[in-house]
Amino acid sequence: MKAILHLTPTCNLACNYCYAAKVIDQKMSLETAKKAVDFVFKHGENSACISYFGGEPLLRWELIKKTTFYAEKISKETGKPVFFRMSTNGILFDEEILKFCRKHRILFAISLDGNQQAHDKHRITSDNQGTWKIIDKKLDLILKYNPHTVVGSVISPDTIKELPASMEYMWERGIRYLAHSPDFTNPLWTPELLDDLENSYRQMAQFYLARSRENKFFFFTLFDEKIKYHARGGLKPGDVCDFGVKKISVAPDGNIFPCVRFVSDDSDAKKYLIGNVYNGFNPKRQRLINKNRQPRPQCIQCDFNGRCSNYCGCTNWQTTGDILKVSPLLCAHERMLIPIADEIGKILWQEKNKAFLAKHYDIDENHFPLINTYDID
Repeated sequence: MKAILHLTPTCNLACNYCYAAKVIDQKMSLETAKKAVDFVFKHGENSACISYFGGEPLLRWELIKKTTFYAEKISKETGKPVFFRMSTNGILFDEEILKFCRKHRILFAISLDGNQQAHDKHRITSDNQGTWKIIDKKLDLILKYNPHTVVGSVISPDTIKELPASMEYMWERGIRYLAHSPDFTNPLWTPELLDDLENSYRQMAQFYLARSRENKFFFFTLFDEKIKYHARGGLKPGDVCDFGVKKISVAPDGNIFPCVRFVSDDSDAKKYLIGNVYNGFNPKRQRLINKNRQPRPQCIQCDFNGRCSNYCGCTNWQTTGDILKVSPLLCAHERMLIPIADEIGKILWQEKNKAFLAKHYDIDENHFPLINTYDID
């Protein structure tokens, strides 16, 4: 089982698309963090995973160290292996922190929206200053200690045209694991902007093909997640959205939710409380798991059902207020993206591209160590 610990709602940035709670002022105590660790070891069948989340988790660095030491102690006592993850904006990284992460095998994802024009539109400080120069300056050090760093990039309506150039920039900087995620909550999306997005995606697809033909090893979730699940026979309920089965989010007070998005200021989020690390799971957990695995009514007759992200109850709730109701924007996006990913897959399959086959059919874990072990939260 994996527990995502919300160590603090506080952040050193003020990204204007952030979904994290803004009102909650409670910080997680060491006692609660330890209880969460105990909880994961108790409920995990063969292993335990602790993921540090915020706000900005590096603001609680001392808590991260103490929790890591405690989890390693419990791992030794129980014989169950423990794994560590972290989602961070990366601004506070220094060599000491990176050395600790490497020594204790804390894999992490950092936030970077691309080149300076894209990144500084939204990833800003409280006084509206861009942060691209700060994170760009630290990239070499970050990649030195963690070459498999995953970079999370949010796509906004005003950064669409920067996507191809941003992809080039991140490749040149040495980034090989890139996770794009459109901001589906942004009200400014229009059909015209989706057309622009498709154009950018097609340019990025050409970049993907070119690097693959050079037998370069990389993983771009935008296309590779679609190709991966197609190769595995399609998506099943629970593949896209775990929703409290083997992954939980622990709020600062120890309350448990099925996803990070429900640790929220939204009063409706309380309906998705599935337990507490001090008292265990409540009966609502299984009811919500069962509900999230129900077919999406508007998707039953769709040709892309089983290929798209409609089973992400967390995204559905955030965009429509109902875990079973799919946002029209997400639907339009998936209808546009999947054929592009399929074109890439068909071309590289027909070419018997070695890097492509090693990634999706005969997985080479020397080159793709994160494919089956690391997701983005």
